Amino acid sequence: MTPEEIEELLPALSGYFEITSPANEAYNCVAWCLNDTKNYWWPAPFKLPGVYWPPGIKKEETVEAFIALFEDQSFIKCESRDFELDHDKIAIFGAPLGTPTHAARWRQEDRGWNSKLGEENDILHHSLESIEGEVYGRVVQVMKRNRSPKLAT
Repeated sequence: MTPEEIEELLPALSGYFEITSPANEAYNCVAWCLNDTKNYWWPAPFKLPGVYWPPGIKKEETVEAFIALFEDQSFIKCESRDFELDHDKIAIFGAPLGTPTHAARWRQEDRGWNSKLGEENDILHHSLESIEGEVYGRVVQVMKRNRSPKLAT
């Protein structure tokens, strides 16, 4: 997508974002939050080529299932959207009826929140509010994971 197309899709960004990688349909926002650029993570009800969902996590499009997924990856629920030293953070977005729509991440080495826009670009944006709205809904849960030296990339 061009910067203009991204702003049309997410008007609250209004120029305050940076495209950090080209479009790539191999992975999505959930995979991006977990540093996986080879798989598309989604709870498909049946097996699809290239789509991954870990065993033991309910295959349903609910916020609860997404929270369980991130808890399985050592994240815990938290209230603050703010940067915390020694923690990576993710934010789960949801539609008004509670269906998950998006996930964004903030890793220690990042300069702000990062989002993978579906099968399109990855972008750096400086607030979660800048992508809330009609497309992704609102943040429904923020989670964090202790950043140990083993997780450094």
